[in-house]
Amino acid sequence: MVNIKMLLIAGLAMMMLLPCCKKDSGYYSYENQLREFDGNIFEFLQSEHQYDSFLLAIERVHLTDTLKSGMYTVFAPTDASFKQAIENMNTLRNIQGRAHMFISTVPYEQLDSLVCRYIVRDTFGSRDMVLQDGIGLTSIRYNYPMHGKFSRTDAEGHVNGGPGIITYSDTKGVIYTDRWSNATTVAIDIKTKNGLVNVLEKDHMFGFDEFIPRMNPTVSSSWNEFPFYIPGVIGLEQYNRGGNKVAYLDFSLNNQGGQYRPADQVDITTAGEAGLKVGWTETGEWMDYTVEVTESGEYDMTLRYGSGGDDGRIHLEMDSRPVVGSAVVMPGSGGYDTFRDITTTIQLTAGRHMLKVYFDFANFDLRFLKFMRKGAPMTIPGVITLEDYDSGGEGVAYHDNNTNNEGGKYRTNEGVDIDFSKNEGGGFQVGWTSTGEWMNYTVVVKETGYYNTFILAGTNRDDGVFHLEFDGVDVTGQLKVPNTGDYHKRQNIATSVYLTKGTHVMRFFVDHEGFDVKSVTFRPIN
Repeated sequence: MVNIKMLLIAGLAMMMLLPCCKKDSGYYSYENQLREFDGNIFEFLQSEHQYDSFLLAIERVHLTDTLKSGMYTVFAPTDASFKQAIENMNTLRNIQGRAHMFISTVPYEQLDSLVCRYIVRDTFGSRDMVLQDGIGLTSIRYNYPMHGKFSRTDAEGHVNGGPGIITYSDTKGVIYTDRWSNATTVAIDIKTKNGLVNVLEKDHMFGFDEFIPRMNPTVSSSWNEFPFYIPGVIGLEQYNRGGNKVAYLDFSLNNQGGQYRPADQVDITTAGEAGLKVGWTETGEWMDYTVEVTESGEYDMTLRYGSGGDDGRIHLEMDSRPVVGSAVVMPGSGGYDTFRDITTTIQLTAGRHMLKVYFDFANFDLRFLKFMRKGAPMTIPGVITLEDYDSGGEGVAYHDNNTNNEGGKYRTNEGVDIDFSKNEGGGFQVGWTSTGEWMNYTVVVKETGYYNTFILAGTNRDDGVFHLEFDGVDVTGQLKVPNTGDYHKRQNIATSVYLTKGTHVMRFFVDHEGFDVKSVTFRPIN
């Protein structure tokens, strides 16, 4: 019995000593073991048999030979990452009644944009990333900005006592880290003959968070790069990307009009007056639009439509809730290609939203929606629709070199020449510009700072020039309108301006005639 007790005491003593031995053997100064591979990056990935999906993607975007030479740092997603992402995507596609997609069938440009974010030019080891803010990294193609930061994990209660990891991030082009998409590593600094490989955890969202909706999208996302600003105009043919039952619901098997987006099922054709329209509508169909409402308040909502009947009905939903006041009954306009406007007042809340146009009873063709603040100036950031210059008349709100509205489509009793926008996007544009003409706009700048500025204009000439003024000060300098081939084939002319918070008068000034112009959009830099 005594011997048994002594053995138990000795055993307990050994157990108590073990953690101390662990700490004394270098636990606080843990070092990652650098692994070396006698071959290039491609051969390493091939040898491991857990990167087959990544290798298939690399082959499809023609980077196989590149990874056999040159100097690169690769953040390698395993087969488990691809399997998990594709299974999740196809589960959703099953629910939507859509065909499955795989690495071998994803559109090239979508796969390319994904793969390139995992491969960085030049070699950067973890020691290069120990700075407090980490370091910026550049993707193998397109100069896309990425970011790497090294840190140590905690282990057994010891802060920074565990192995080192790299947090690898897609910065989304912004400086705010809370908007980045991040992935962490499970192995780092694997050295090959032409660079380094770091292995990413299998459950990471980085890369796949945008890739899944992009590859024949399974979520509703903006048609253009940015949401539509409200106040502003939405051409109804520019519904969201995402496909049937996701970004829209259409009961036909194809685009019966065959225009603009022929691969979709929404039926789009040319409108008799100009531009495009959504036709062949059926009750119960709908379309989604991602929007950014700049200010809460009352808005005049104007719908342009054509109909042979008197009982067409639609309503709007914002984030799946009906918009009060948006339900309208559309009187007959004289035919599907004879258009008229109907206006109602609605209440909107500032912020980013999903706007749905729902067909309660469909016997109409639809052109565009326009939203204007009721009794209030337009806001910056936001879009300034140039046909909506201030009231006050010639010499006060505008100057035009003749008294007639040559377009005659909007504000017909005034001298500014306004026509329908005859391409995609709907709405109006100011045309027949003449040297020395100008238009004023009362605007409210919400925050002081720099704004990226985009002026949408078109011409078949080479001599159009304009500038923008705020309170009489030229903020852009003279900007030349490029020859786009047609007055209604528009292009954004980009610049940046510094604006101060408050109410201002913006003036659009024509330095040299010969172009049409639709809008000015201000987006805050970062």
